[in-house]
Amino acid sequence: MPESNEQKSAAKKLESSTEHAKKAIDAVTEHAKVVGETVKHHAQAAYETGREHITAAAKDLKESASATYGDLSEQAKVKASACQDKARAAWGDATSYAQTYQGETEEYIRQNPLKAVGIAVGIGFLLGLILRR
Repeated sequence: MPESNEQKSAAKKLESSTEHAKKAIDAVTEHAKVVGETVKHHAQAAYETGREHITAAAKDLKESASATYGDLSEQAKVKASACQDKARAAWGDATSYAQTYQGETEEYIRQNPLKAVGIAVGIGFLLGLILRR
């Protein structure tokens, strides 16, 4: 059966619409590539900017921590030195007190030898009773 003009016209229109659809797909694909490249470029720029800010923030934080550590270290040294001075003073006072007490005890024993021996025997007896239990 021979094709009619209407069928030929329909076939041409089908071919034409197919051609237009291919061109539309090609155009969309090309524009999508351009949009993708643009997005990629902007994403890289945002990444670089963010990385620069994070690096600067890390540097500032490090410097701040170093300064704070230095301050705290210095404060700790001052406190430790003050504690050493107090400990030395307490040790000196205790030594002085012990020497004074020892001197007084020796003097008391020289002046009261029998009394001192009696006290020592009594203390020894009490300690013996306590330690036996």
